[in-house]
Amino acid sequence: KKNYSILQRRKLDIAHDIHKLPFYGKKIDFVNNGKPEVGTTQFFEFLTCSIVVAGKRFAVDVVPIHPLDDVTDLIDYSLSKVKRRIHIERVLLDRGFDNSMIINTIKKHNLKFIMPKVRTATVKAWFDKSEDCKARVINDFKIGKGENEAIANLVLVDNKEGIKMAFITNLDIPVQLAHYLYSWYGKRWGIETSYRQMDYDFLARTPSNNYIIRIFYFLFSVCLFNLW
Repeated sequence: KKNYSILQRRKLDIAHDIHKLPFYGKKIDFVNNGKPEVGTTQFFEFLTCSIVVAGKRFAVDVVPIHPLDDVTDLIDYSLSKVKRRIHIERVLLDRGFDNSMIINTIKKHNLKFIMPKVRTATVKAWFDKSEDCKARVINDFKIGKGENEAIANLVLVDNKEGIKMAFITNLDIPVQLAHYLYSWYGKRWGIETSYRQMDYDFLARTPSNNYIIRIFYFLFSVCLFNLW
């Protein structure tokens, strides 16, 4: 209880991700289709949310993904739950979440976010215009069209090796401080390693097609990982 009261006072960065567990056999409920990996195109998928701080990851939410689910709605649901438990500083997402509806959902919760930007034709044009500068901030950059349009800031900034990367964010960051995005977003790097530890060190093996057993084993592995 003492440690939890500390969490309630602090602002913490969180990272959302989609974790896949490969499934082999006849398709059952909650199995999603995807690109071929490890000998299958079928996966159980979970939207996870973890606190990321000081090189550590601590899972605070897991939402199963059904083939008919809209990930935007699940993000909305997850943020509503997590906000009741901790104060969120920034939401860190990978480019797989790069769409206007998810961006507007995060903004609806009055939260700041950072994610790498997919290189669309418009983004590539800004890259061409920014070859001679180490950083550039394009304010009020439009993502999507029509009623689903989202407005955010596009930031192009060189890393230590001089390779330029694009971020999308609603942080008001001056161009002189754009390189801080690497350290802030860097808290998210390594989350895949934590998933591998869950899968190989804590997840019980089973050939069962019973989804209740499958989800219990995954949630239990998350709890064991948090304890570890």
